[in-house]
Amino acid sequence: MLTVMIIMAVTLLLIVGFFFVFVVFPGATAEAGRAFEQYSEAIAATSPDLQAAKAIAHRLSVQIRYEGPRGSWTTADYLPLAREVREGKIDAPIGHNYYLEPSLDGGSYLFAWDYSRHVRDLHSKMLWLLLFLVTGVVCTAYAFQKRLLRPVRLLDDGVERLSKGDLNVVVPVLTPDEFGALTDAFNKMVDRVRQMVQARDQLLLDVSHELRSPLTRLKVALALLPDDENHSGMVGDLNEMEAMIAELLEMERLRDGRGIRREMHDLVAVINEVAENCRKSPPGIRVVSPLHEVWLDIDRDKIKMVLRNLLDNAVKFGLPDSRAIEVHLEQNALTVTLLVRDDGPGIPPADIANLFEPFYRVDRSRSRKTGGYGLGLSICKRIMEAHHGSIAVNNNPGRGASFMLSFPKTSSD
Repeated sequence: MLTVMIIMAVTLLLIVGFFFVFVVFPGATAEAGRAFEQYSEAIAATSPDLQAAKAIAHRLSVQIRYEGPRGSWTTADYLPLAREVREGKIDAPIGHNYYLEPSLDGGSYLFAWDYSRHVRDLHSKMLWLLLFLVTGVVCTAYAFQKRLLRPVRLLDDGVERLSKGDLNVVVPVLTPDEFGALTDAFNKMVDRVRQMVQARDQLLLDVSHELRSPLTRLKVALALLPDDENHSGMVGDLNEMEAMIAELLEMERLRDGRGIRREMHDLVAVINEVAENCRKSPPGIRVVSPLHEVWLDIDRDKIKMVLRNLLDNAVKFGLPDSRAIEVHLEQNALTVTLLVRDDGPGIPPADIANLFEPFYRVDRSRSRKTGGYGLGLSICKRIMEAHHGSIAVNNNPGRGASFMLSFPKTSSD
């Protein structure tokens, strides 16, 4: 906006400048020339001598030369002879105009008026004044518009925060006008969305709690039935339902950082422990870490859950010719970064933004081959947020995907 206003101001100044240079200044100079020609005739009619001419030169921006029966004199040595001007052998200096007028005694007066420079100086002052005024107007208008559009910027920030999943965003209502009404409508929309999400989560939680009792009764009933093929299938289905309910309850326990028990643990040891359990599964796992120990204030069991989930997914979606899964650990002054890189098919770009949403799965068929309920990565995200960290995913340049876990370093590090 400021750039547009500056361009408009410069354009306006150029237009006004060209108008002064090519219209006002030539027109004013021509009118002044006619006026000074008549004034020269009036001065010549008074037949001034040298003393009177010096007085006129001191009072006005004009120099005078006289040639005639009373001799020859001049108020300025640079003035040419009347004959030279009459014959056109000399041009007036820039800013001067020569007027040759006859005197009453048969001689001639040469007048050199220096008015063009004064007119030009006056116009330059007007242009600088205009520049100052336009700059002041632009700065004032920018400050006013910046204040006027502040609700729009706050709304833009609120929309960005809402798009990132922050349902607690509240945009302050600054004005009672249309912007204020729009801000109030946005806050009401966010509150409604928050209530809908909370109602959905509460419904899932209530259903999960209620299903545990009938599932327990079903498991007891199945234990009394004969052990055949149907019995094994039903036991598998019940185990799947129980696992889903456990994950839903785990997500609820992790809400707002609850369910986390943090202590100082060596992250390198945690990584090696989880990796050791997955080394025999193809395509294998390789831990790459120049660090021997990284002590962080973490919930050891929850971080192991995150690592197991990421490694299990990498193994599950591995290709026959996939290279070993790589686990990289790095740190700087502020954060510890853990990278899990696989060599699988990667993630469709359209799915990356929603990958950590509950019940979201890249496999739309939800077949048992790929397994899961779309809750694993959501739980990972909540665990990392409970540790004041973050989890992100990107496709590798060649093939596969990389999950990056970022942990903030504590003061004890």
